Amino acid sequence: ETFTIRTEDGHIQCIQGPAHVPMVSPNGSVPPIFVPPGYVSQMVEENGVRKVMVLPHSSEFHPSMHPPPPHVPHYMHPHPALLPHPPHPVYSPVPGTGEIPPQFIHQPPPPTHVYQEQGKTSTSSSIKESVSELVSFTTESCEPDPPAAPKLINRTKNSLSLQWKSSNDNGSKITNFLLEWDEGKSGAFIECYYGNLKQYKLTKLSPATKYLLRLAAKNDIGMSGFSDTVAYYTAGIVPSPPLPPQFIEAGVTWLSLKWSPPNGMSSDDSLTYTLDMEEEDSGYGFQPKYNGEELSCTLKNLRRNTSYKFRLSACNNEGKSIPSEVVEYSTIPDKPGPPSKPSVKGKIHSHTVKVTWDPPKNNGGSDISKYFLEISETLIGSNWVVVYSGCMREHVCDHLKPGTSYRLRVSCVSKGGESPASDVLTVQTSAVPPGPCHAPCLVSKAKPREITLQWDGGSEVTEYFGPLSEKAEISTAAGPPDQCSTPLLTCKAATCVVVTWESPVCNGAEICEYRLDWGQMEGSMRIIYTGPCLSYEVKGLTPATTYYCRVQAVNIAGVGLFGDIGVVTTPASVPAAVSVLHLLEEDQMGIPCYLSACLAIQWEEPCCHGSDVIGYNIEYGEKQLVTVGRVTSHILENLHADTLYRIRIQAINNFGVGPFSHSIKAKTKPLPPDPPHLECVVFSYQSLKLKWGEGPSRALITNPTQFNLQMEDKFGRFVTVYSGPCHTYKVQRLNESTTYYFKIQAYIDAGEGEFSEVYAFTTIRSPPVSLKAPKVNQVGENICEITWEPLQSMKIDSIVYILQLASGREVDQVYKGSETSFHFTNFQTNCEYRFRVCAGRQYHDSTGLQELYGPYSPSTVFSSQKQELVPQCTHSTAKFAKIKKMLNDERFAAFLLLVGFAVVAILFAFVIQYFVIK
Repeated sequence: ETFTIRTEDGHIQCIQGPAHVPMVSPNGSVPPIFVPPGYVSQMVEENGVRKVMVLPHSSEFHPSMHPPPPHVPHYMHPHPALLPHPPHPVYSPVPGTGEIPPQFIHQPPPPTHVYQEQGKTSTSSSIKESVSELVSFTTESCEPDPPAAPKLINRTKNSLSLQWKSSNDNGSKITNFLLEWDEGKSGAFIECYYGNLKQYKLTKLSPATKYLLRLAAKNDIGMSGFSDTVAYYTAGIVPSPPLPPQFIEAGVTWLSLKWSPPNGMSSDDSLTYTLDMEEEDSGYGFQPKYNGEELSCTLKNLRRNTSYKFRLSACNNEGKSIPSEVVEYSTIPDKPGPPSKPSVKGKIHSHTVKVTWDPPKNNGGSDISKYFLEISETLIGSNWVVVYSGCMREHVCDHLKPGTSYRLRVSCVSKGGESPASDVLTVQTSAVPPGPCHAPCLVSKAKPREITLQWDGGSEVTEYFGPLSEKAEISTAAGPPDQCSTPLLTCKAATCVVVTWESPVCNGAEICEYRLDWGQMEGSMRIIYTGPCLSYEVKGLTPATTYYCRVQAVNIAGVGLFGDIGVVTTPASVPAAVSVLHLLEEDQMGIPCYLSACLAIQWEEPCCHGSDVIGYNIEYGEKQLVTVGRVTSHILENLHADTLYRIRIQAINNFGVGPFSHSIKAKTKPLPPDPPHLECVVFSYQSLKLKWGEGPSRALITNPTQFNLQMEDKFGRFVTVYSGPCHTYKVQRLNESTTYYFKIQAYIDAGEGEFSEVYAFTTIRSPPVSLKAPKVNQVGENICEITWEPLQSMKIDSIVYILQLASGREVDQVYKGSETSFHFTNFQTNCEYRFRVCAGRQYHDSTGLQELYGPYSPSTVFSSQKQELVPQCTHSTAKFAKIKKMLNDERFAAFLLLVGFAVVAILFAFVIQYFVIK
């Protein structure tokens, strides 16, 4: 609104609101304020500074006004001398009683109130008023109201800085404040500060500790009650840098690392760890690869034979520690692939052949350090002999036998291990003619059932038979044991089998050991036992599985043949442990679930061990157990919000329950928030500004709580008008004096909260528009007529007008009514008058007739003169008088000042042109 203030020098200053205007008076009094119709002045004292607030007094505004804040001691109606002089009361009396309406009587104690009764009389040409004498009264003082709880303005690890405001002093100035605390021990309250300051700093506190505080105020009457108790926490300590992660084991594509908590902290402290990794020559720097509570992790999908740098940071509620020192670990190389099939280079000779080969296509991530060339004399044998090892990729094989077939293959080795053998190359050396034979002789020792004789052909072969030689006696040597019999297999348990066998014929040499060959397939058995016993207990078997075994005997003469194969099937048993268990994300669940109270898990069915799985036991929380059927996923419901759970699972079949799986950690999301309290902070005739909760009007943090504000439409449906993180919203394009209904809900990632109750807010009536300046015509010697344009009625409300007259420093209301003209009489001659008019709408509410006024129009100046007092003047003098008549005092002064500046500027220009330039 536009209102006026009379300054110390008597000038009238017009100010367009809203505005904060500093007013200083030498004698400490409040300057007179001329408030617009429908408004009153309100005196406020805050921190020793007196303020005057101009507020509407119409009951139309009362629903939107908050009760006076604690620091505002009272409301005081302005003295009538500070208001314009209307022909009617500032507040309308209750009809028939003349009493002040209840909405203008304020109950807070104890300052002095001054009331003035006014009556009114109306005539056709002037307005008279009757005012009673002033009566003053003062209520008694009492102790202050309980102050608001102290606010936390800063905190450190060892201190809390608090600040508070004064409460209503109830007529006696507050002299001291009493602040009490519980010393962080949750015990009795003791005094920590007593004085007149409004802030205090608690020091020498413990980090990350809760402290309870309360505040009371004291004046000369007594001590107030205590404020609400508030709890504040000191800041915690950021963890110290942990030791760098330690190496556990490395693979071709993975690395296992472990670490320990920082010094001064145990594994029970609520810590999370961030493991950063930098790949060699990647150019991306350190990237986070793990973030969690565990003290170890395995990094997968790495490159083989590659060096990686690592550093570790620890985090708690107060922040993140400095990273540890950087350590470097490497994955191991993979074993290389087989080299190419060897090929013959040059001609094949009777005793030599030259072969060559290419390196493997896949070296496993490291260079080949050596090649191995193997040769075998027989086409079907398995006795391979290494004839070359080195880094060359060709070799000459010598000392071969003429006319003999040989097989050749190549393998290689690197840091990753030994490669498989290449494909086999078969070559045959060239044949040569035989030489002369020598006499036969015994070759090596005699065998158990045969002897070997050798001879060479002579230079000439003839048939010649002589007498028989003397009888010679030759003994056969000891031989390997005979073939063992089929072993006997007995199932001792579902995972244990006892194998027994009999001793075969030893063939002249005592059996020193037996070899037990075992496997799940006949062609892929391996030796699992070597020793002198005739039985062996095989453990760690899989239930409901078929196994094959055979036995061979060994003595000093050699190894006997394997016996026939024995077959056994282990009995069925409880299921194996579940190996794959993980948490389902929200978008993978496929069914609605309130995330604050449930967790969805999924697993893979384990080996049934011969009996189908019929269900599962799921253990979570404090060993709570739930049993489900033969499914591979389940939703744990009725959980606590924002809580960490450890979950594991075991399978069930007809034989019982299997072992538990590994544990996984999962945390439920927090509960959706309750709906905030909704209030209207600014009422207008075409908009409502709503506010809810505690927070900024614009979101300043990431992932804040979101709000959904709905308004009822003309069909009775609630539709969303705002959805977002802000705490205020202005609903516009509304109708005046209309009630609108709203409700609000809050929602976060965990889900949507409940809607609030329905709130009703009503727009105010719109004030009339500003009128044009009134027209003034002198219709007689001492009579002038003031007219103004009429204003259309607003809905069913009637329109009234107020006409003001300003003469010098005096401003009076000369007319109020529904007419659009007024005859002003008895004015003085040779005086200047200013007229302005405003329109108001009259309406009825529960308290009676109310009026709402719009802004005043511009002023129209009227000068009263008598013809005989006007002297004869020249043409220029008459023109100057005409200009002066058109302007008021302020405009005329501004005009003279402008003329003076123009004359001075012309003189300066002439002086500069004549004396300086020339």
